This record gives sequence, structure tokens and C-alpha cells, in this order.
Amino acid sequence: MTEDPAEETGPRPVGGVGGELQAAREASGLSLQELAAETRIPQRHLETIEKGDFAALPARTYAIGFSRTYARAVGLDDTMVPDRVRAGLDAQ
Repeated sequence: MTEDPAEETGPRPVGGVGGELQAAREASGLSLQELAAETRIPQRHLETIEKGDFAALPARTYAIGFSRTYARAVGLDDTMVPDRVRAGLDAQ
């Protein structure tokens, strides 16, 4: 009997910019709770960002600002990430 590889490795990050942010956070060894404390972004918003559901944040300004802060905290390009978020929001 073969096991499901997903069970061995745990959940995989969602694709897109949210998934990239999640992967960078995990590579940095930060939990969502630690990142929330460091960035002062509520954990529920960080979870929404990792799902890539930027439109569910309170406003476009929050989506862009939070993504910039998140990117900076995990060592990603804090110009490119918000630009991708803007493009995604414009496409909706």
C-alpha cells in the first residue's frame, strides 16, 4: 500500500504571490503568530494574504501595504510583490 505524498510533507502553499510569501515565511522559520507580532498585521489578514485573496482585505490600500510589509519581513522584494498584488487586483 502506498501512502499519499501530501500526507508526508504536509500542506503545500497556495500558488501565486500569496504562496510565495508563505513559502518565504516558512523558509525564514517564522510562524504566522511571530510574523503578526513583528509586522503588526493581524494574523487573520496574514492568513488571507497567504491564500492569495487580496480582495478580501479591508481595502486595496491594505492589500498593497500589507503585502509590502510582509515581503520586507521575509526577505522578498518589497517593490515587486506589491506590484504583483496591484496587477492581480486590477485584473479582477
